[in-house]
This record gives sequence, C-alpha cells and structure tokens, in this order.
Amino acid sequence: MNDSPPDLLSPIGNPFATRYVASARLMPRDEHGHRLDLPALLLRLADVGGSAAIIGPHGTGKTTLLGHLARVAEEGGRVVHRARARHRTDIVPIGRDLSRLQPGCLACLDSWEALGPAGRMAVLALAWGRGFALLVTSHRRGVLPTLVTTRGSATLLAALTADLPGFEAWFGSDLHAGDIAAAAVAAGGDLRLAFDRLYDLYERRTRGFPGRNGVTYPVCASREDRAVPERGIHDSQGGIFSPAPPTGNLG
Repeated sequence: MNDSPPDLLSPIGNPFATRYVASARLMPRDEHGHRLDLPALLLRLADVGGSAAIIGPHGTGKTTLLGHLARVAEEGGRVVHRARARHRTDIVPIGRDLSRLQPGCLACLDSWEALGPAGRMAVLALAWGRGFALLVTSHRRGVLPTLVTTRGSATLLAALTADLPGFEAWFGSDLHAGDIAAAAVAAGGDLRLAFDRLYDLYERRTRGFPGRNGVTYPVCASREDRAVPERGIHDSQGGIFSPAPPTGNLG
C-alpha cells in the first residue's frame, strides 16, 4: 500500500489553492510533522472496541485523517460508509442510510457534534443495534473513546507545505520559513486559516514574477481557484451523503 502524496503536476495558479490543500490531497501528520501510521491507527480502533472519535480543534486535520483512514479500511476489504453532518436535521437522511448498514461495516461521520445530543444518541443506538462501527470527528471528548487527538502547529504546517506542488521552485524565494511560521501563529493553529493566509501572501508576491529556477506561476483569475471540488469525505458514497459539500475543509 502506498501512502505517498498524490503525484501532482506543476501547479497552474496558486499552490495553496483548494485543489492542492483539500483534505483528500494532504497526507495525515501529527503536530510534529511526522506521517501518521494509518494501519496502526486502524488496529488501535479495533483495540478500543471498534468505535472511536478523532478529537481536535477546528482546522487541525480531523477530516483529513478520517478520510484517509476510511480509504485504508476500504483497501483492507472493509465496507465503509461516509457522511458529514451540517445540522441537527441531517439525522433524518443520515439515520435512514445508517439503518441499512450491515454488521461489521464502518461508518465514518464527520462533524459529529452537528447532530446534537439527540441525533448522536440515535446514531449510537443504530450502531449498537445494527452492529456497525463508528469513527467520528469531534471538537471535544464524549462517550466514544478517543482514537487520536489532532493539534495544529507551525511544524505541521511546514511539513504539509513541503508536500505541495512545485515546492522546490517557490520555497526560499517567493515564500520563506518565516512566512509559514507567522501564518501558523496568526491562525492560532487552524491550518485551514493558515493556508488561506499563505494563499493571499503568495498572490501578493508572485503576480507575474518568476520564482527560483525561472518558474513562473500564472496569477489566479480569482479566489474561486480555491473552490475546485475534490472527492473526499464529504462526497456521496455508499448511500450516505452530505448535503451541500463545503468547498474546502481540513478538518
């Protein structure tokens, strides 16, 4: 199994555009910038009883990790269903689809808290009654055991930035290590906000000017460049869907 980042072509436009920093593109890392061992986390999920939560503040990689764990579980032969809650009323379509799951399935549910207390209890009852496992993302601890806690940091942001396309061409000339550290601090550890800041900074510095090695990145026509849809945890798949998927979400 290959956990390397996708082989991306040289960027057209800003390397911090959503099509490059979307959760489906980035590889999960811890706050120290180290790659997370996804198979080991799935083994830990089994050890804690099969159901658990990924806990962390906004923008620290919860959705990214959830999506990649779902992928690895599928590659291992497990039936995985994905959903994202955006409002308490989403318990109606989500609950309907979860009620069709078979024993042994893994339901990956992003934004667990959005369902509200009654919705969460309903999902837990379905999981217990139908015999499927739950893996959710949440901002705080609850009744489910914690699988992993995510945290943002300047070190993590730097490691993720190094995975972006064309990094060797623009890092050290158009953007520097200090810019990345400053973005992380200004965003308070929220990687989503930090990438927004770096996007804007890159735009200001590279309008038609070549980066190192003579590479020129065309100017983005608008910030809509960040809203290119990506297939990820928010997509309709396996009969479970998320109404109105967001344009960008790191977790």
